[in-house]
This record gives sequence, C-alpha cells and structure tokens, in this order.
Amino acid sequence: MADIPKHHKAIFHYLLEQFGEPAKVVAYRNNDGKSPIDVGEFGPTKKRFYSTIGICDKSLKLSAGKFEFATMGNLAWLPNALASSVYWLRDRTSRQWPVVCEDVVRHNAKSRYRHMAFISSLSGFELPTGFEIKWLLGVPITDSEISLDLWEVKDKAQKLFPAWMLT
Repeated sequence: MADIPKHHKAIFHYLLEQFGEPAKVVAYRNNDGKSPIDVGEFGPTKKRFYSTIGICDKSLKLSAGKFEFATMGNLAWLPNALASSVYWLRDRTSRQWPVVCEDVVRHNAKSRYRHMAFISSLSGFELPTGFEIKWLLGVPITDSEISLDLWEVKDKAQKLFPAWMLT
C-alpha cells in the first residue's frame, strides 16, 4: 500500500478539527472499479460534511486554483455524488460559475435530485506544500433547477454550509 501524502493527511486533520468526529475516509470507484476517489466524512449524521481528499492533485479544467469537492447533509448518496462529479468533470472544461455536473446522483437513489451545482468557497486552507486549496461547495439540484445562476446556487449553499466557508 502506498504511503498517504502528507498534504492529504493535512486536509483530513483540518476537516476533522472543523467538523469533528466521527470521521472516516472511503474510496469510491468508477463503473469499471478503477480510479479511486477518496471522500472524507466528518461530524454528526444529521449534519455530515463530505469532502474529497486528494483531488487538488488532479488537473481538472476548472477556473484557476486547487480544489477539493464538498457537500453537506444526511443523504446516503451524497459522497457518491461527489465522486461522480469528479468523474463527470474529467473530460470537460468549465470556466464559469456555478459548475453544474449533470446526472451524478445515481438513478437508483430515492431522490428528486439528479445533479450537483458547485461554487467556490471563499476561505481556503494552506497545504504543507505551500499551495492553498479551496472547496467546491456542492448543492444537490433537480432537473428544473439546472439553469440556476451563481447567486441562486450561493443562496442554497448558504443554507447548507457553515458561514465561514462562504465569507
């Protein structure tokens, strides 16, 4: 088993300090069972915070910056939707906000949501490598909400995430 990079451990410990126990990391894989994406889960079940750990190392075609993906809530499919969003973005370019990842909520999930819309957090975290990462804060959206603008997604994010991530 390969060593876990120091900056991945730093991300985990930073989020653990912010959101608390219980905490764990689960590897999600694509449909071929390959390309693992680590998703950390933090805090109490009713207000669980989910974040990718290590996506900042990948070269996604997004606006400038190094990002991890995050969402919050108690829906069992949320961490899988984060990993699916990363897979969805791998071959796409997005230079505008919000970033909308279509059909990333599994069709067998009992939910009216099918997509995730992401905006960048304003606060960041400096990695031991010297790079600053920010989070792409994801909110689930329905088919009828797929054209939400930046301000509408920000409004949804403000209801979901702690204020310090958005100020």
